[in-house]
Amino acid sequence: MWKTIKDMMKEVSDTFDPIIEQAHKAHKKALEQKAKYYSPLDQASRNVKKLMSDYDEEQRRIAEAEARRLQEIARKAEEERRLQEAILAEEAGEKEEAAAILEEPVYVPPVQVQKATPKLQGGPVYREVWSARVTDIRALCRAVADGKASPECVMGNMPTLNRMATALKATMQIPGVVAESKRV
Repeated sequence: MWKTIKDMMKEVSDTFDPIIEQAHKAHKKALEQKAKYYSPLDQASRNVKKLMSDYDEEQRRIAEAEARRLQEIARKAEEERRLQEAILAEEAGEKEEAAAILEEPVYVPPVQVQKATPKLQGGPVYREVWSARVTDIRALCRAVADGKASPECVMGNMPTLNRMATALKATMQIPGVVAESKRV
């Protein structure tokens, strides 16, 4: 019976494989033709988007630098105003009030400067993409062991573990890992 099933499977493959192969070749050829025209356009789009993103980032940096400059000017003006106020208080004979004015911390409200990047109708849309990078695997494993991080934060390196299981078989002894065998 097994041989009969295998013979039928070969017959099905012999019938459909040439059709599938021909369709696959046509599909690959169509993709190659599309890529010939699409790839340069896609690259140009990426280049323009990068240039626009770089320009936007530069405008943000310029706006932040201007905000810091204006903040410093405002801080110095506030310090000068307080100094004049303290001088007037001291001249009026109120030395304690003058000292209190000088000791009070200087607060200047933050200065907001808008970046000069125009919004383009139909232009590219940017989004922030966050990702994690493991800098110390041992610290991460300790955090998982101490309950400070979810066990989902650590994933076993399955190709490495499978190679070890293949080599060591039932003698593999790694805490939290079991070597299993399955007949195929």
